[in-house]
Amino acid sequence: MIRQAVLQYIHEEHAVDRLSELLRGRKAVLIHGEQALKSSEQYLPELPKLLFSGHCTDQQVAELTERCASYEIIIALGGGSVIDTAKQVACKLNRPLIVIPTLVSNCAPWTPLSVMYDERGQYLRFDTIPVVIEALLLDHRILAASPYDYFVAGLVDTLAKWYEARALSGATSDNPVVETALRMAEHCKQLILQTPISPEQFQDYPLSIQHLVETVIPLAGSAGGFGDEATRGAIGHGVHNALSPFPSTKRILHGSKVGYGLLIQESLLGNPESYAELRQYLIENKQPTTSTDLGLTEAERADLAKRIGQEPLCQLIATDWSEETVFSTLMKNDRQAVSVR
Repeated sequence: MIRQAVLQYIHEEHAVDRLSELLRGRKAVLIHGEQALKSSEQYLPELPKLLFSGHCTDQQVAELTERCASYEIIIALGGGSVIDTAKQVACKLNRPLIVIPTLVSNCAPWTPLSVMYDERGQYLRFDTIPVVIEALLLDHRILAASPYDYFVAGLVDTLAKWYEARALSGATSDNPVVETALRMAEHCKQLILQTPISPEQFQDYPLSIQHLVETVIPLAGSAGGFGDEATRGAIGHGVHNALSPFPSTKRILHGSKVGYGLLIQESLLGNPESYAELRQYLIENKQPTTSTDLGLTEAERADLAKRIGQEPLCQLIATDWSEETVFSTLMKNDRQAVSVR
């Protein structure tokens, strides 16, 4: 199955200036994060606004669905949690959606799915939904001013497209659609690893950075959309989900935790070359590579090993999921990797 959501993609310097013409007089409402609105309000037309805070939860979706029922089109402004929530609301109301990302942190602006959490921020599931994203607007002015650490975490999350797709489907596939997804995911990895980045470059927003932004959002989203279950999350995201109950990890960005999970994946599966390649990139970009970086105690490491073995995304891969083996892999990684604390 191929799953894509976006009808029109616009990535340009003044992309948000197109919003009024895209609305075509329809009654619209803006679902937004607090910081997202502060960073973008000067570029937006006057619109009714609904503040989003917290996580993408069933309760938030239900409340916002009720409040948006009288509108003809929904606009999502913010990061992944806002966008995932707005996708659910648009689907439940059968309304079109316009998405304006204010962070370069993941492929949520492109994908027809929402990652669901409970009120405490613990991962529950992801829902695949038949949402229609009528337009996706990437505005240079907004994204160049967004936090650099989210951009780096987004690049790491995009690296997962290749490492997890390969774990699920191998390096190549006889299925031409899955093969397309694999090659797209591999291209994303190569582009990320070979393109120098810095906070200054990101703020300048040259063509090389624009290409990386497109790698994080439309290319990564398309890779998952073409391959679907054959190229979506595996151990990297499974480890991320297993980390969600631990308080010390709340401060760490989604993509950064996925990066740690990828190290565990490549170590578990016996891929020393890709493990070393990934570890080097994470260290160079000051990403967490050890359980110490994640703030885990000795007792929490043992609990994490148990949780990883029980994660549905991890169990998609055939390997030894005993607590002893997983815990040994966590400790081996701690010895091999270099703490960035």
